[in-house]
Amino acid sequence: MTPQLDLRNVTKRFGGVAAVDGVTFSIAKGEILGVIGPNGAGKTTLLNCISGVYRLDGGDIRWHGVSIAGLAPYRVARLGVGRTFQIVKPFGSMTVRENVAVGALFGSDSERPPLRAAFDRADSVLELVGLRMKADLPVSALTIPDRKRLEVARAVATRPKLLLLDEVMAGLNNVEIDDALEMVRAVHETGVTVVLIEHVMRVIVGVCERVIVLDLGRTLADGQPDVVLRDERVIQAYLGERYARRLRGG
Repeated sequence: MTPQLDLRNVTKRFGGVAAVDGVTFSIAKGEILGVIGPNGAGKTTLLNCISGVYRLDGGDIRWHGVSIAGLAPYRVARLGVGRTFQIVKPFGSMTVRENVAVGALFGSDSERPPLRAAFDRADSVLELVGLRMKADLPVSALTIPDRKRLEVARAVATRPKLLLLDEVMAGLNNVEIDDALEMVRAVHETGVTVVLIEHVMRVIVGVCERVIVLDLGRTLADGQPDVVLRDERVIQAYLGERYARRLRGG
């Protein structure tokens, strides 16, 4: 079966330095894939390559068997690839509902929906991510966790088939992380494939079916979370001995 997304020796350089260096992996439809690794490992650069923000310096990216390398970000989005960004930048002059409606207007549909349909879509997405009661608030009234939910809601409103989440749980406390986990599960249950970058390991263990570890732009490990997180190479490059001792119960 053709994978939904297929990366083949993907390479992106900046000033001669390879931020992503020959990365190869495939993603099956309906999968939840975690991408982890130390700061500077190339995780966000990889998402930028997939979503068309960066042009590749080598390799190829295929969507359902067809190359999308070199396509503009809006064209990648129209194919059904949605994403969030680490730095949340909502439209400050709009309400929560209006922000999400913008995503619905410029999503993966072949034709732009009527304005009423876009707001209906926004309402259903806000219900999904737990923001329905705050739909009419100005963005400035939202807490940091709610702004992160809004970022996810805007991406989901585009009707993605694949959703790329870039550290949507960074800076959240344990209760907020649990709520965000439920949000990711709810989005996934609608049939959306999810790729998430995350540093919180209980998120990786709690929601991901498979994990890829990047280090210095290269793939260090790829497999099930319980196997990958016990890999000595991953412990040395990223997790550290303190985390390893907790895994061993020591």
